[in-house]
Amino acid sequence: MSVLVARRDQILLQHHYGYKSIIPEREKLHEHTLYDTASLTKPLVTSFLIAYMIENKMIRLDTEIKKVFPDFPFSISVLQLLTHTSGFPAWFPFFLYPADYRIQLNALSLESAPGKKVNYSCPGYILLYYLIEKVSGRCFSEMAGEIIFDELNLRHTYLKVPENLKIKAAPTEKGNHYEKRMATKIDRAGSRAFDWKDGIIRGDTHDLNSYHLGGTAGNSGLFSTTGDLFRLTLEFFPETATILKPPTLKLFRKNFTPGEKSHRSLGFKLNTSLISSGGKTISPFAIGHSGFTGTSVWLEPETQSTYILLSNQIHPRVRSINFNRYRRRLHNQLKTEFNLP
Repeated sequence: MSVLVARRDQILLQHHYGYKSIIPEREKLHEHTLYDTASLTKPLVTSFLIAYMIENKMIRLDTEIKKVFPDFPFSISVLQLLTHTSGFPAWFPFFLYPADYRIQLNALSLESAPGKKVNYSCPGYILLYYLIEKVSGRCFSEMAGEIIFDELNLRHTYLKVPENLKIKAAPTEKGNHYEKRMATKIDRAGSRAFDWKDGIIRGDTHDLNSYHLGGTAGNSGLFSTTGDLFRLTLEFFPETATILKPPTLKLFRKNFTPGEKSHRSLGFKLNTSLISSGGKTISPFAIGHSGFTGTSVWLEPETQSTYILLSNQIHPRVRSINFNRYRRRLHNQLKTEFNLP
């Protein structure tokens, strides 16, 4: 596990605890260990790129997806995808089928009417991936590399880890057992015929939808270190941002779902939500996100404080652990220890 806490651009704590792997052998963590950050990809890359496109008048929050993809059958806006209010289901095994993911998205059944309620959805962010590529006319990964990673000189951040660097990555699950169980519930025959991985997953995104789309599908796929992620998080504070302008950055802090239990901004969850991994000692106006692999980022705009937790708690298998409880306790301890306001 790696932890970083900072105030403004000053790192107060950056430490690495334990091992990055248990099997096939124990390996100690180090500062350049690459973590599969899982769903941190949603706010830190996908939502950031959408905000960039909004600022550059390439798209609007109220743009209907039908305007970009005329064959799309639902009346869903860009904002609804970003705030998980599209009505799309939480997950779907697109990788089981030969058809393009975007075509499959057209055939999904909505679980609620668009805009009616928050229903956390990976398919929604996969659709944003296609939207970004269509509107920009550029490859998602290349656009993220040029606009974010290269601009910020992030030398340990990838959407597809090079083969020679995979040894630096913290391994995740042994095999695809977790997603196999989920896929079997949806399509038993398709799951039985699929070629599942058996070995330790290392340097490849754990999320199979992203893996089979070349490394990322907009919902997952970001690999990084605590140091690089800290530099990236500075881009969400107006005082230290170098890419987006202050009016655009407000979109990451605005509560677009005030009537829901889960309060959502562009890509982030607000700590005012009924259930949050932020913790009571962190400002209620803090924004954050967690990742399935055991990662999280929480940002306090008022104090410009950053809390980063990276782990591979699904190595070597996925366990039923309430990791949010540990996140909250850690945030509380760090805030008290460093006397953060």
